[in-house]
Formats: sequence, C-alpha cells, structure tokens
Amino acid sequence: MMKKKLIAGLLTFAVMASTAMPALAAPKATGISVKGKKTVIVGGTIELDSVITPKRAKVRDHDIIWSSSKPSVAKVLDKRDDDTKIRGVKAGTATITVKVKGTSLKKKFKITVKKASKTTSTSAAETKIETYTQEAKALKTQIGSIQLAETIEQRRVQYHTYKAKIEAIEHKLDKLDDTWEDKYESGKITRSQYKSLERRIETAEDYLDEVEDYLDLKFNYEFD
Repeated sequence: MMKKKLIAGLLTFAVMASTAMPALAAPKATGISVKGKKTVIVGGTIELDSVITPKRAKVRDHDIIWSSSKPSVAKVLDKRDDDTKIRGVKAGTATITVKVKGTSLKKKFKITVKKASKTTSTSAAETKIETYTQEAKALKTQIGSIQLAETIEQRRVQYHTYKAKIEAIEHKLDKLDDTWEDKYESGKITRSQYKSLERRIETAEDYLDEVEDYLDLKFNYEFD
C-alpha cells in the first residue's frame, strides 16, 4: 500500500514539476538573406525566397516585407510573405529589398531585367504535343479492345502494362513543358508563346487523365 502511495506521489510531483517548467522560447531572428535568380526577361517572372536565420526563429510571413527600388523595371507581386514573385517590366536593373517588420533586419538583392532575345519557333513542340496526343488516343483504343485475363495476377499484369504506357506519355509531356519553360525563362520564347504551349500541354494531359480513368473503368477499379 505504501509503495502505491509513493509511486502516486512521485507521479504527482513529476506532473507539477513539468507544468512549472517554462517552455523554451524560440530564438530571435538574427539574419535574413534572399535566394533566387538574379535575372528575368521583360514580361517574365521569377520567384525569390527569404531565408531567416537561425532556422528555429519564429517570424510571421506577414511581417516579411518586399519592395523594389524601381517598380517600373522590376515589380514586386507579393509584398508580404516569406517568398515573392518579381515581374520584369522593362529592361534595366532594380534592387529588391526584403525586411522583417519591427526589426533592423533587411537584405538587398539586385535584379537585372533583360529584353527577350530573338524568339524561337514553337512549331516543333506543337508537333510533339500532337504526336503524344495521338499516342494517347491509340492507347485508349487498345484499352477498349483488351480481353481481360481470367486470374487476378494476369489482370494485374495487363493493367500495369497499360498504366506504364500512360505514365510514359505523361513523362514526355512533363519533360517537354520543363524544356520550354527553360526557354521562356532564358528569353528564347515570349510569354505568349509559352502560355500557348502550356495550354496545349494541359489539354493533352487532361485527355491522358481520361485515358487513365478509362483504364480503371475497364478493370472495374480492381487495382486502385
């Protein structure tokens, strides 16, 4: 009986002691820096991220403030957040400043805005998108003519064979998008050219989603 009372007493003391101990306060921010690209083309955008040190420091996103020395050259799109987007307005240079409200912490980051160079034709990319779309349509036709195997193991092989083909087309579309996004950011194509390609790729991806749904329906969602 005495043993039980002793254990209960120790537990009570432990709870009281832990309650009385103050929580460790997060350290104050001692530094801020900027991470991101230093060049952008006219009409293009880049993303800048703020990095607060030490990492455990608590700073509200709303207290991180961005500004541009020349909004007519480089415009800050998100003025309060831990990151922001900068749009190139016209060729030139501008200094982007990020600071923490209520402190002396701030960092300046020089941005160069360049004119887009002579643009590249996007016809090759458009042809590839059309080719991948046709591959997806042919795949849907093949799925429609599948004779389902008798055993679940055989049906699983059938399903994953076509699933892999869908993913292969999806991978090619993603790679194409990445390639032409890089061309846009380096000034080789205009914003309108990239947006046009992006819409075509999204349309092809939407159709590919339909093919995947069709595959799932064919197998009665057996392998979800």
